[in-house]
Amino acid sequence: MGLPFELGRVILAAMYESLAQLLLQHDRIGVISHFRPDGDAIGSSVALALALKAMGKEVHLWNEDGVPARYAFLEGAELMEPLPAAWPEGMGLLICVDAGDWKRLGDAAMAAMEAAPVKVNIDHHDTNSRYGDVNIVEGGVAATGFVLYRMFREFGVEITPAIATALYVAISTDTGSFQYSSTTPEVMRAAADLIGAGVDVQDVNRRVYQEIPLTTLIVNREVLNHMVVEEHGMLSHYTMEGGTRERLGITMEDTKDLVDIIRVIQGVKASVIFEQLDDGRVRASLRSKDPRVNVAEVAQRFGGGGHCMAAGIRMRGELADCRERVLAALREVLRALPGGRA
Repeated sequence: MGLPFELGRVILAAMYESLAQLLLQHDRIGVISHFRPDGDAIGSSVALALALKAMGKEVHLWNEDGVPARYAFLEGAELMEPLPAAWPEGMGLLICVDAGDWKRLGDAAMAAMEAAPVKVNIDHHDTNSRYGDVNIVEGGVAATGFVLYRMFREFGVEITPAIATALYVAISTDTGSFQYSSTTPEVMRAAADLIGAGVDVQDVNRRVYQEIPLTTLIVNREVLNHMVVEEHGMLSHYTMEGGTRERLGITMEDTKDLVDIIRVIQGVKASVIFEQLDDGRVRASLRSKDPRVNVAEVAQRFGGGGHCMAAGIRMRGELADCRERVLAALREVLRALPGGRA
């Protein structure tokens, strides 16, 4: 069970104070988010970088995989720098956003960031491992962008149109454009406040949701042609075999949201996409449409993590073996549901 609300707010206030003290002590700050960044990772890190620059800080913004094309329109995205070979000498503070575990930064990022003297962890994942020296973690809330929104309000940060847009993108994308159960009245009030601060909702929605590259449509077609539906229609999955990206002429960015294509099938309760990565590991992206099917718990069995309804795994092994192990775990959960059939 979670902490009582009042105790949770007291602890959070103490974490805010710890971060405030660190910001007073450090003028050169690194900001980083998880590899293969989504809208929450990019929106949150851009918003934080802009806020810190407004405070007069020297900010270095990093991500192992850079800014995806669909989020490059954000003012502040141009601040993203190539990952340094090692932690910059004389810099004392690293803030990690939307990364539920240190390893979620990526292998190259972990190696470069390991020597950071002080690490701050700002996140919203239930499975967060509290790896920071200071941890501002509100598990289960809508987005890391929402955590930052409340923190900015607490600190009296001016939310400019650029910051508002980055936070709006973070919250909108991690709530499925305000469709998921994490879309609470408080989240909607925050979104309204951000719109009032200068978000051009029509422009943001066009760029994020209504424009995709042709290559993305090509890979979507591939998924629809080769997906599998089993467990009496409750489980859908697709496996991207080795060489598929080269055959289709697509990039890793084109494969990012594939699981959402097969998640929407009527009757499906859980979906997963498997993909062989260039480093030999297997990536599994898991989604659930039923809170009784907690894909974060399934992911944790294999060293992954995330949310109840959305999680991910990177595991070592042969693609076919990794797929069968994860599918077996999902089948076990689905068959335990009332009405599930063994």
